[in-house]
Amino acid sequence: MTAEIVSPPLRRHVRGPIPLRRPLVGPAPAQQAAAPSTARSAAALLGAELEELTRDELIALVPEPWLFERMVPPSLFTRMIRKGLTVRVLHGPARAGEPAPFPALARLGTAAPTTFALPYPVIVRDRSVLYMPHPDPRHPMAGRLLPQPHVVAARSLAVAFDLAWAAAAGQAQAPEPPGQINAEQREILQVLSNGVTDDHAAAQLHMSRRTFARRVAALMDHLGATSRFQVGVQAVRRGLI
Repeated sequence: MTAEIVSPPLRRHVRGPIPLRRPLVGPAPAQQAAAPSTARSAAALLGAELEELTRDELIALVPEPWLFERMVPPSLFTRMIRKGLTVRVLHGPARAGEPAPFPALARLGTAAPTTFALPYPVIVRDRSVLYMPHPDPRHPMAGRLLPQPHVVAARSLAVAFDLAWAAAAGQAQAPEPPGQINAEQREILQVLSNGVTDDHAAAQLHMSRRTFARRVAALMDHLGATSRFQVGVQAVRRGLI
């Protein structure tokens, strides 16, 4: 009987350590380079959506303005104001040694610092749609603002925003005395007395046509008028213009 001879497996001798194709921990260099580009693309898409879909009002809560600029294009709010939309921003403080946030909006009176800490960046569009990040900072979508079409939550937050805005801007929350009007209503009366169209009047007051019509309706209720003609009569009778 012939014995079978089994040879030991051949071993390859490699000099030095075997180089890895990429690190075992952390993103690949290509992914690291693509991250800022992806963030800019997401911000551009969000800006385009807000600019296209907003019909009346946009309000924003911004805890950290220097991070918020990565989520929304910095020029979005000023562009929307030029289109006659209502924009208001409540923001946290600037970082030490840096200028105040949103200088262009602050000059227009549409941005103000908060008197309290803000937990998350949030945008409310037309008091019906929320844009907010994922609450878990480890979530892939935590750095982006995503739409949440929850009308109840959006309207509730908008009402809370109005109160916070009044406190931040130092506005009196007491109602106007009977028969009196505020500065905005006086401006509306003035443009109405000029006999201009709603589009022209809204442009003069830097608001959308829908906002102007709503403010006129509120002014009619305030003066107890059932038509714009009666608004003029009541204004003259009370010496408001």
